[in-house]
Amino acid sequence: MQAAEKLGIKIPTMCYLKKVSTTGACRVCLVQVEGVERPVTACNTIATAGIVVTTSTPELERQRKDMIRLLLVNHPLDCPVCDAAGQCDLQDICFDHHVLDQPYRALDVAMPKVTGWPLIEHVPSRCVLCEKCVKVGHELTGIGDFFVNERGDKAFIDRKPGQNDIDPYIEGNAVAVCPVGAMISKPFKHSSRSWTLEKVPSLSFSGGSLEQVDLNVKNNRLYRITSQDEVTRNDGLLSFDASFAYGFVHAPERLSHPLVAGVQSDWDTALRHIAAKARELGGAAVAGLASARLTLEENYLFQKLFRVAFKSNNIDSAARFGQQAVYRTLAANLGLQGGSAPIESIATADAIVVFGSDISAEQPMVNAQIQKACRRNDAYLVVANMRRVRIAGHSHVFLNYRPGSENALLAALCRLLFDRGQADNAWIKQQVQNAGDIKKLLAKVDVAAAAGQAGVELELLVEVADKLAAAGRVALIFGRDISQSGRAAELTAGLADLAILSGALQGAGVFPVDERPNSQGLLDAGVCPEQLPGYQDYGTNAARFAKAWQVQALPEGGLNAIQMLEAIEAGKIRMLYLAAVNPLVTFPDSARWKKALKQLDLLVVQDILASELTEMAQVVLPACSFAEKSGSFVACDQSVGLLQPALAPLAQSRSDKQIFAQLFAVLTSRPHTQDDQQILAEMASLTDLFERVGVEGARYRIPAVKKGWQAGKLQFAAIGAAVPSQGLCLLTGKMHAHTGVTSTYAAGACEIAPAGYIEISCADAAAAGIAEGDNVCVAAGDKKIEGPARLSSYVPAGLLFAPYHFAQLNAQSLLPLSDNLVAVTLAKA
Repeated sequence: MQAAEKLGIKIPTMCYLKKVSTTGACRVCLVQVEGVERPVTACNTIATAGIVVTTSTPELERQRKDMIRLLLVNHPLDCPVCDAAGQCDLQDICFDHHVLDQPYRALDVAMPKVTGWPLIEHVPSRCVLCEKCVKVGHELTGIGDFFVNERGDKAFIDRKPGQNDIDPYIEGNAVAVCPVGAMISKPFKHSSRSWTLEKVPSLSFSGGSLEQVDLNVKNNRLYRITSQDEVTRNDGLLSFDASFAYGFVHAPERLSHPLVAGVQSDWDTALRHIAAKARELGGAAVAGLASARLTLEENYLFQKLFRVAFKSNNIDSAARFGQQAVYRTLAANLGLQGGSAPIESIATADAIVVFGSDISAEQPMVNAQIQKACRRNDAYLVVANMRRVRIAGHSHVFLNYRPGSENALLAALCRLLFDRGQADNAWIKQQVQNAGDIKKLLAKVDVAAAAGQAGVELELLVEVADKLAAAGRVALIFGRDISQSGRAAELTAGLADLAILSGALQGAGVFPVDERPNSQGLLDAGVCPEQLPGYQDYGTNAARFAKAWQVQALPEGGLNAIQMLEAIEAGKIRMLYLAAVNPLVTFPDSARWKKALKQLDLLVVQDILASELTEMAQVVLPACSFAEKSGSFVACDQSVGLLQPALAPLAQSRSDKQIFAQLFAVLTSRPHTQDDQQILAEMASLTDLFERVGVEGARYRIPAVKKGWQAGKLQFAAIGAAVPSQGLCLLTGKMHAHTGVTSTYAAGACEIAPAGYIEISCADAAAAGIAEGDNVCVAAGDKKIEGPARLSSYVPAGLLFAPYHFAQLNAQSLLPLSDNLVAVTLAKA
C-alpha cells in the first residue's frame, strides 16, 4: 500500500489506516502478486525486492466490487440522515467503482443501535468492522475501550464493561477514524452537513503540545473540531477536549458586554474607570495575574501594560504555584527553559520514565508519543506515581511511591545508576561542572532504606536502573504532581540529577508538562516580578527595557502571587486585575483568596464566562474565546503554533490582546500595536528566545521558531531528604474529562463528569464505613469540603484524590498556599 502510494498509485481500501497496525478486514485492497495463485491484500503484504504487483485488472476490479457489495449486504441506505454523508469512505468507494447493484442477500443479524454510551452513538448496522476505532484506542492513546464482540457475521463493536471506577472515557478518535456513520458524536449529531462547514486550521485550547486542528464553523458557530492525518503534528489524533469539551464557546454563561458596578457599560467607560482608579491608587497598590490561556503576544502585552502603563511590577500567574519553580530549577541545573527536544523524539526512545504525571490526562499528545515508542520501538516504560494512573497499566514497571517520598525514590535511582558506571560517562565528565562531586553526593544514599521510605521494592529499582543504564535513548517526562508540589524546586533538582545520569538530556529528551495550552509562552513572556521577557533578570535589565519601551524607568520591586495575597490582606494592594484566571477555584487555599478579594477597592475580571468571580468584580471585561482570536501558543517542547480566528467575537467581547492594547493607550496616551507579528518582532528584539520570527507554513502555520536547547555546563545537585506524609492525605489534580475551569461549562465534558468527587481506596472507605456515592466530608484543620465518594483501586490506602476543576466542590480550598497535598480527615457528611 505504501509502496504504491509513493508511485502515485491509489489502491482502494476501507480498513487501512497508516497510523495503526493493519487489519486486512475489508478485502477491498486486493492485488495480484506474480507467482502467487490468489490475490492478496495490499495493506498487510510487505513489498520486497523483486516483487511484481499488479494493482488493477478486470478480474481484480470484479472481485473488489464483490467485496464492496458484501460490505453493503446489511448496510442501511440511510445516507440522508447519516452524519457521515459527504465524508463517508463507503460512499466514495461505491461511486469510484460504480457499484450500482446488489445481487447478494443475507439474514440481518446486526445489533440494535446503541444510544446509552456517553457522547457516542453507535449504529452496528452501518459498521464495516474495519476495527479502526478499536486500534486507535489500543495502539495510539492507550485507552482501549472498544473491542470486537462475537464472531463471524454476528461480530460487532462493543465497549469493555467494568470501567466504573474511573471516568467512563470514550475515545473521540473513534468517531474521527470511522470510515462510515457507525460511530457518531452525539454533540454533533444532526446539527450540520459536513460539506457545509468551513474548516479553519488552528490549535486546540488545551494541552501544551500544539494539537493542530480544524475548527468546523458555519454562520459564526463552532460545530465540532476535527484534525487531519499525516499533515498535522498530532497525525489527526484528538484530545478529549477537542472532541467533546469545546461547548463553552457558545455557553449561555458567555460574557457579552462590559460591566461596571454590575451594570452593562460601554468599553470606553469601563477602560477609563480602570485607568482613573489605577492613577488614584498608584502603581504600588495595583497588581495583576495573567494566564496560560492567553497567547504569547497577550501575555507579553499584559506585563508591558503593567510595567509601563500601570507603573507596577506586581504581576504573576498560576505558574507561581507550579511551573515557575520547575523552570527556575531546570534553568539553574540544566540550562533548560522548557523541554529539551521535540516531543516527537519521545517516540524514538528506548526507555521512558514518566514521573508524577497522569500523562494521558495532562498531555494526550505526549501520551501518544509514549504509546508509539512502546508499540513501535519496544521502549521500556517506567511509571512513578502516587496513584495508579492510566498509563501505569501499560508500564513495564510501576513505582507506586508513598506521598512525600519522591526524593527517596530519585536518590535511590540515581545511586543505582551511578553504581552502574553512569558517572564515568565521558559526556557527564565534560558537561557537568561538579562531575567530580557526584560520587561524594551519592555516597550517603542508602538504597535499601530509600526504597523502604518510598514503599517500593528494591528489586524493581535495580531492574529500572539496569534498563536505563543500558538504554541508548531515554526520555524523562514529569508533570503536575511535581510542579504543583510545595517542594517543586527540590523535586525538580532531583529529576535534573536523574536526567543527567540516565542520559535523557542527550537522548530522547526531558519534558516538564502542563495541561494548559500556553504555560511555556506565559513564562517566556516574563509574567512574574523577578524576570522580564526571555527569562532576563528584572533588576539587571530593567533600564534596557525601559529605554526600548520609551519610559524613564520601570517600577522597582514587585510582588509575586503569594505576596500579593498577603498585601491585599494587609490593605496595601487595593486594585487587582485578573486576566483569564480564577483564584477562587484553581489556586491553592482558594477560600483565603475569596475572603481577600472582598477587601479590594477595585477588582477587574477579564474573562469569557460568568462565574462567582465576575459577580464579585466591580469591572468585568468580556474577552474572546480561543476560536475568536489569533496569536501564538508555545508548546512544552519549545515549538510555536498559530491560533487562527474562526468566529467573529461574541457581541461586544474583544480579544485579550485588544483589551490590553486599548487600556495601554488610555493610560499612556500612546497607541500600541495589536499585530501579532509586530509584537513578536518587538519581543525578539529584546530577548534571545527566537531563531526567527515570521509566519511559515501553508495550512497549519508557524509564527516563529524558538532556539533549541544547547548543552552547556550542568550542575548535579544533592537530592534532598524525603518528607513522607503522615496519616491520610488529599491530593488534588486534573481529571481526564476537564481542563481548567472553562470545560465545566461544556455540555459534552459535563456529560462525562458533571461534578467533583472524592476518590477513596476501598480499604479507607471500608474503615470509614463509606459506600460508593455516599456524601463524605474531608477536612484539613478548620477547612472542609463535601462531595460524593468514588471508591477506586487507583488510589492506594492513605491517599484521597479530588479533581480541582469544580467550583462547587472547591477541593483547592483545603490546600495550603503553595502545595497540592494536605493531611486530612475523612468521614461521612
